[in-house]
Amino acid sequence: VFIVSLLLSVIIIYSDDLSEKLTYNLNRNLNVDWGDDHPKFLKQRLNVDLLDLSVSWDYFNILFPNTETALILNALSNIQSSGCISKISLSLNFKIKIICNEIRINLKKNKWTKYNKLHISRTFFFERRVFDDLYDKQSNVVVNIDTTNLVINKINLGHHVIEYSFVDKGNMQLMIDGEVVVLTKKHEGLNIHTVDSNYFFLNRNFFNNTIKREITDV
Repeated sequence: VFIVSLLLSVIIIYSDDLSEKLTYNLNRNLNVDWGDDHPKFLKQRLNVDLLDLSVSWDYFNILFPNTETALILNALSNIQSSGCISKISLSLNFKIKIICNEIRINLKKNKWTKYNKLHISRTFFFERRVFDDLYDKQSNVVVNIDTTNLVINKINLGHHVIEYSFVDKGNMQLMIDGEVVVLTKKHEGLNIHTVDSNYFFLNRNFFNNTIKREITDV
């Protein structure tokens, strides 16, 4: 108990210095250029508050690489957020709550083929490593995003609350304003299931052997 109390006292006394150091390190890491195949980060007034267990920013823009391939990540052009604060809750589940004034997402156009009740992407393919990497980093984390304005391709959809977490290694659950969306990793690709619809992104092999071949034949 004494050691814990002493540690907490040190953190409180030096919280400003520690927050400043964490802010510097976070900004420095985000400034690193990892090459053309990795996202770039543009930000303004990105600050860490150790006592509040929070990170805030006036502006944060994620620019995704344009590799000119059909990988599902290339469906995203950029994600821009403004007036945000992210808080960490250390309860039974590790929870991150992000509150923003505005989030803007630019998506590239996707074409679909309908097979029975399944909508299959003709534009992008899925790679398991994308799902697996996210699971490795966030398998025990619940992320809740509350934005006053959600703007997708310049269309303001208004206020939205989005929460996501992993059910297990093969399933991720999204809650969008209370409606459940389940993302399931399958051998053939990624299935996105909503109450009304089913969407599917084939893996690279299935995509190249079916969709890409059909497009070439046309």
